[in-house]
Amino acid sequence: MKFKFSKSAALVFGALAFAAIGCGGGHDHHHHHDDPDEPEEDTVLIDLQVIDGYLKDAMVFIDLNRNFEWDTNEPRGYADSYGMTHLSVWKDDLRSRGDTPLQVIARSSSGSSNYIYGEKDTTERDMVMSRNIFVNRDMNDGVWYIISPFSTLTDIELSGTADFDDFYSYRSRLAELAADAGASEKTVYDSDDYNVSLRNEDDLKTEVAGEVLARKGKLPTTISELKERMNASSGESQDYDLSDCRELTEEIVSKAQDDMKDNDKYSGKELIDTIKSVLNKKDDEDTASYEFSEPGADYEELFEQLKDDPDYEDLFKELKDDPDYNELFRQLRCSVKPNEKPKTDPECKNTAADDKDRPDYEKIIEKVKDDPDYNDLFRHP
Repeated sequence: MKFKFSKSAALVFGALAFAAIGCGGGHDHHHHHDDPDEPEEDTVLIDLQVIDGYLKDAMVFIDLNRNFEWDTNEPRGYADSYGMTHLSVWKDDLRSRGDTPLQVIARSSSGSSNYIYGEKDTTERDMVMSRNIFVNRDMNDGVWYIISPFSTLTDIELSGTADFDDFYSYRSRLAELAADAGASEKTVYDSDDYNVSLRNEDDLKTEVAGEVLARKGKLPTTISELKERMNASSGESQDYDLSDCRELTEEIVSKAQDDMKDNDKYSGKELIDTIKSVLNKKDDEDTASYEFSEPGADYEELFEQLKDDPDYEDLFKELKDDPDYNELFRQLRCSVKPNEKPKTDPECKNTAADDKDRPDYEKIIEKVKDDPDYNDLFRHP
């Protein structure tokens, strides 16, 4: 059995190097000194847990200088099958930072083991997560820090703001953002492993919400992308729209709870199947909305649908600035329909309203679909 401690309970029992969380396995969790005659050690042991599910073998490091690279003087480790790793930091490094938190980065490769309520799944994409951790110089025994999809999005949003380095502001936004994604605010804090009790509704919501964020591609796939997103949002408030993820989370949780009523042996395996089933169905629905039953699809209609789809907003902005597509988008900007007046924009050269000046939508669709720079983003039947 795996035990879950609240912060207060963990502090009480921190003097015990309590063992073995998980079935049959074990690892000592916490570092503690309470013998006044024992010399104080020069390092602090920091306990970290990487949870999407438990991401085994995720590489975890403390980015002391915040350069988004692992330097040889920086603590590094690899997560075990419970997502746990333990890294030592020199107390002098902590003292020199004052109240400035430490940045932790975790990287997991596609195909890695992902344990969800005891059942092994594999990740479908590369994934990078991060977490600001507020470590007291003397270390709070019994506390371990959770690196999750929620902490990652919180880091990206708050980067460069005063709230990023403020414990209470950071903690508050972490809970709010998690709730926006469909998680329970009660189970996203430190020392609260929500990948333990499948039948606990708060845990289930948070575990599923994290899986949805990861599987829907809301997280960075490289450390460079994490850096770019944090720098891009630096000092600016981000307004994440996670409503689609929240709706998916609610649907998965509801279905899982219904299935549990009829199946006393419902386990992580069934939950994984439910997650995949709901997400695959959603993907199929999204794709189907752009399919045409007749040969010779109406590419203009398809293009207009995609252009107005918020999922493709960034793609079309990028295409407009891509020199390979400038002429195609010039055609779009300058095109006029029959009975419309020609556009007077100098770039359009007073385009006439006839068929030869209409943009070649099929050419645009086919060119983008087959372009390796864009085809992963571009759904097409």
